Parts: sequence; structure tokens; C-alpha cells
Amino acid sequence: MYEKAILKISHIEAHTDLLGPYDRFVIWVHGCCFDCEGCLAQNTRFGAYDEMPVSRLALQIIASGCEGITVSGGEPFLQAQALARLVSEIREHRDIGVIIYSGFTREELEARPECTGLLHQADILIDGRYIRELDDGRAYIGSSNQRLHYLTDRYRESGERYYSASRRRAEIKFSSDRVTLIGVPSAEVLKIWQDIKLKNGGISDDF
Repeated sequence: MYEKAILKISHIEAHTDLLGPYDRFVIWVHGCCFDCEGCLAQNTRFGAYDEMPVSRLALQIIASGCEGITVSGGEPFLQAQALARLVSEIREHRDIGVIIYSGFTREELEARPECTGLLHQADILIDGRYIRELDDGRAYIGSSNQRLHYLTDRYRESGERYYSASRRRAEIKFSSDRVTLIGVPSAEVLKIWQDIKLKNGGISDDF
């Protein structure tokens, strides 16, 4: 586990609706204990990252006005204590919703005492390893073995609409020195993205 006052962050997006209902602040943490074949987010394992104080990130999220945060990675529960502290600090100032993507199953997390604090703060958990052979194109979820758990009622109505979408959505963002893919891409978008990566050699990130 990393120092609970510091988070290792691969990427953040302050405003997006690609990984959960409403306007979200999305955090991709750095570091993963899994090696899922076909994982798109390899940058969160091997790419660059920033070490960010929890309190500084909390202030940034509070100021964003986003309805909630989505935490992905990487594996969020490798930094469970720091993320639990982040949520607590934000909720001292205003109510936010919390969605977490994890390679651990809910049962595995419930059996790990160091993870339960963060788990109990989540409104939605999307759990399980990504299995490429079970990738069925479901919107916002990588493979059919992964489960969506409503841990509170906060997103039950909006989530049922959101996660039952008929197609995947992703966004390719261009900046002066980088191209970034955000979201869960369809096969068509993934092909476009692969072509962009070939043409831009080494300045592309997948999240």
C-alpha cells in the first residue's frame, strides 16, 4: 500500500460523462497487481505518473463542481487508504457520488480489511478482472464477467439507464503534445485509435 496521504495518479479528467452518470471527475490511479491480457490501460501500469497530496486533489475536486468521482486505473484498491481519505475530505465540504472500477471482486475486497473503508464509501462498484475472450461490447464495462454492484441507492435509477446503453462511448482528445483515449471504446473507435497511435509513435495514452 502506498502512503495514505499521497496518491499515485496516471491521469485525471475534470469533466466527463464517459464513466458514470452525470458530470464526473475521473481519476486513473497508477499501479496494478493484475496482468489482464488485452488491457487497454497499460499506461497506468508502465507509464508516467504524478504523486499528488490527497488534500490538494480533494480541493481540486471540490472546486470542480462535479456531481461525483469515478476511480479507475490501474487498481484503485492498491491505494485504498489514500482514496478513502480523499473521499472523506471531499465529503466534509459537499456530498459527492463515488464509482470505482476494480479488478478485485467484491468478495475479495470484503475479505481484505485494508480495502473495506474505501468499499463502504462507494456508491457503485464495477468488479472483476478484464477477460478479453468475454468482451461482449457492453457499454462502460469491459467484459461480461465483470459485475455492477449498487452499494447504495444513489445511482440506482440513473445507473440502470446509463449502463443499459446500447453502445460504447469513448473520446479521443488532442493536445499540443499528446493524444489521449478516454472511455470504453467500441471496436470501430479502437481501430481508429490504433491507427492514430501508429502515426503518432509514442505520444498516445489509453485510459
